[in-house]
Amino acid sequence: MGNYNFMSIRKHRTALLALTLIALLLFAFSSLTLVKTQDRNLKYHLPASLQRQVVEDSEGMSEVQIIDYSLKLTARTLRFNADNDIPNGTANCIGYAQLCASVCNRALASNGYRCRAKPVVGYVEVFGINLCDVLVDVVPSRRWKNFVSNHDFVELACQGKTYYFDPSMYDVLDNKCLTTK
Repeated sequence: MGNYNFMSIRKHRTALLALTLIALLLFAFSSLTLVKTQDRNLKYHLPASLQRQVVEDSEGMSEVQIIDYSLKLTARTLRFNADNDIPNGTANCIGYAQLCASVCNRALASNGYRCRAKPVVGYVEVFGINLCDVLVDVVPSRRWKNFVSNHDFVELACQGKTYYFDPSMYDVLDNKCLTTK
């Protein structure tokens, strides 16, 4: 019986520790901020079939609904890879931002909005800490240091508000990571 109590306490401690870690991670990710440093002048042209799908799917949506739709469609279309090959369904953060901005723009235009989404370069910040800088310090290889030195996401200025949203983090973390400025 003493052994049973010890095992029971151990299981409860492990469960409590796991729940605490999950809560800390959720808190940390809820305070993620996207910080823009420059524009990324890359565009992706949607294939005609995807353009038609976006127009049909997004009819009557608000700009916030269009952002959500763009994130979801991008996540369904791509899987994360170090190289960009959007037509074959793989991309890094640059390709995710290109595709998501293109989907967003098509949906905005078809709904009569006069605003544009665009890929931008910057970094992810949590509690004032630039996560890209942390990764550069931790990553051993020069190739990977260049890969993590900055991050691409999408900017949308529409109706007096600026939205930053991150399709690659949305896909990888299943978290919107949306900041309104």
